[in-house]
Amino acid sequence: MREYKIMQFTDCHLDDSTAAEGLRQISSLWNAASPDLAVFTGDIVFGKKDLVFYEELNAFFREKNGLFAVVLGNHDGENNTTDRRGIIEKCASLSNCITEVNPIGKRYGNFIYDTPFEGVSLAMMDSGDYAPLYEKLRHPFRAVYASITRDEIAWYTEAVKDKKAVFVFIHIPVPEYEQAYYGALARGEVIYGALRENIAPDGKLRRFSDVVCSPFVNTGFFEKARATGNLKAIFCGHDHLNDFYVKYRGVGLVYGQKTVGIEGSGYAFDGRGFPDYTGATLVTVTENGDFTPKQIFYKDTK
Repeated sequence: MREYKIMQFTDCHLDDSTAAEGLRQISSLWNAASPDLAVFTGDIVFGKKDLVFYEELNAFFREKNGLFAVVLGNHDGENNTTDRRGIIEKCASLSNCITEVNPIGKRYGNFIYDTPFEGVSLAMMDSGDYAPLYEKLRHPFRAVYASITRDEIAWYTEAVKDKKAVFVFIHIPVPEYEQAYYGALARGEVIYGALRENIAPDGKLRRFSDVVCSPFVNTGFFEKARATGNLKAIFCGHDHLNDFYVKYRGVGLVYGQKTVGIEGSGYAFDGRGFPDYTGATLVTVTENGDFTPKQIFYKDTK
């Protein structure tokens, strides 16, 4: 059966001083599997040379005859030379980047990409950055991150209604991730990985922290996307230490491996009591809509 391979990179957290090493690690991971498409699910690069990095990334994929897509994370646009829309517009202008601008309100980069297999598609979505003020006022200390908007949900359900199988790529996990993991853990059905975010090496939860850093307000994206009948899996990033894959109500919920583990590339594993599991996630999709995710560790590609 024919296969289409996607490599998910996430949370590189590169800057002017780490971009070159980051690109070297991305290259090593890509070369280990030679997939068809790379999807960067947010928090990619910051600093004065941020847009230059995207040009260098494009040059890499042009040399490899590969394609890539960019999904915005909550930090993208914070320490960049441009805003969130500017990042997406830059990426959309590059020869080997499939990203489309498609603004939905103040969300950018929502688009559907059709694989070579009829009816098998990828949905790239902007999960936003931080909760709006009215949510923070209603839910102090709990409302931190943004939710997928109702306008995005309406766009998504219309865009995928005729698809056979859909795979969603976002940055911030939907709230169902936590319940899904603990349910699978209790049944002994965690397929791989673990939940480690904000858990100390002694197993205790850090105070005032969450183990899944999802939006406090659930706008219903998971249930409405599931109701279309063709949602196969959601892939996210955001939580650098979580890397699990579970099935929840017939849908795969997958954390991508945090990509790049060097000083200055966002908190990784050093000093937190866990081994270095940075890398990428290889997603193999078949023409009938089945899929298999696999962890690719950078330490194994050196």
